[in-house]
Order: sequence, then C-alpha cells, then structure tokens
Amino acid sequence: MNRIKNCGIERPQPFYSLEQGQEVRNRLDSYLDKKMEEWKRDVPYASHLEGNKVDSAWYRRHTIEHVWRIRLSRSAHCKALHAITKVSPEAAQLYAEYQAEEMNHDTLFFQDCEALGVTKEELLSTEPLLATRLLQGFFYFISEHEDPLGVVASSYLVEYTTAKLTPKQITSMKESIGEEKIQGQLAHINTDLGEDHAGEMWRILRYLINSEADVEKVLRYFDDIQTILAMYFKELYELTVADSKAA
Repeated sequence: MNRIKNCGIERPQPFYSLEQGQEVRNRLDSYLDKKMEEWKRDVPYASHLEGNKVDSAWYRRHTIEHVWRIRLSRSAHCKALHAITKVSPEAAQLYAEYQAEEMNHDTLFFQDCEALGVTKEELLSTEPLLATRLLQGFFYFISEHEDPLGVVASSYLVEYTTAKLTPKQITSMKESIGEEKIQGQLAHINTDLGEDHAGEMWRILRYLINSEADVEKVLRYFDDIQTILAMYFKELYELTVADSKAA
C-alpha cells in the first residue's frame, strides 16, 4: 500500500474538451460582464478613472494600495501554488509562470507613486486598507480550507476585467492625470494584454475544473471577490472623497 497522496502524480486531464471548455468560458465571461454593469451602478467611484477629472487624494491612495496589494499577495499566491501542485502539475507550472511575471509589479506602481510625490517612507507608514488585508486573508483561507480554484478564479476575474476596462481608463488617465505619472501602469497593462493573462488563467482553470459543480464554484468565487473589492472601493471613497466633501 502506497501512502503517498496529494502530489499530483495522477496528472488529471481537463474535464471539458476544448470546445466544451470554450462554452464554459463564454458562460464565465457573460457572468462577469453582468457583474461589471452592477459594479458601475452600485459601487462608489467604480468608474472614476474613466472620467475627465480624477480626485487627487483618491488616486494617490489608490496607487499606494496597488503597491501593498501586490506585495501582500505574493505570499498568498505562493500558498495557492503550493496547493495546486498537489492537484495538477500542469496547472501549477502555468500558475508559477504567471506569478513570475506578476510578482514584482509592485515596483511599477511604486514608480507611479514616486511620480505623484509619494516617498518610500510615506508608503511604508501607510497601513493597507482593511479590504486589502481581508482579500489576502480570503486567499489564505480558501487555499487552506476550500479549493485553490478560488484563487485562480480571482486572477481570471482581475485579468478579464483588466482587459475590458483598463484600455479606456488609460486613455482617460493620460488626459486627466498625465502620461508621465502612469508609466508604471502602462508597463503593467502592456504585460497583461501582451501576454494574454486572461487566456493563461483560463488554461489553468481548465485543469482545475473537474465537474459542473466546479463551474458553479467559480461563479460563487467571482461573487465573493467582487464583494471584497466593492468593500475596498467603498472604504477608499469614504477615506478620501467623502471626508473631503464633509469638511
């Protein structure tokens, strides 16, 4: 009797064929499209970067928060990678390559922080927002107690919505903020779109989805992540814009 398990040695093949998988992906994308419409309607300042005038305090803190989120997520995503290695070596390899590209992108957003006048000392003394910390905690929890599929689902959500929304945001931000102050973000989005990160996340999901029930899990994880991100935008709005209006 071999007592070894949870090591990915069975190397499971994707549950859905390429054609079936595309139908599943279309279903996920349609769901996210609907969620983005709800987001614009219900979340304060969710589409703020698409406007002609960006609130400076809001944007400054938003950029700082980008740095913290990437720095904190490094460990959380490595924990998810560890869990994926026990299930699918192919998915783990793809996810490791993705994280290798993304892991140090905090430096790109810190470049934009510096262009906004944020010093390293100011950034280090700024505690991340509660929602930012809760997001990382959620990743740890689902990797340990649920399914690393949820962390990959979050990455798919981010990459899909980035591909959809960021080009329009970048066009507006060049005018409202100045291209010289968003060089880091330009480099980041060029990597995301040039490397087709949404497509990479889908290839990983194909290895981790093993039933129709797993597709339903992905949709539920989309809801969970959107809830936490909505908390973030609400917290950011109340800390910056709402406070200034009340003054």
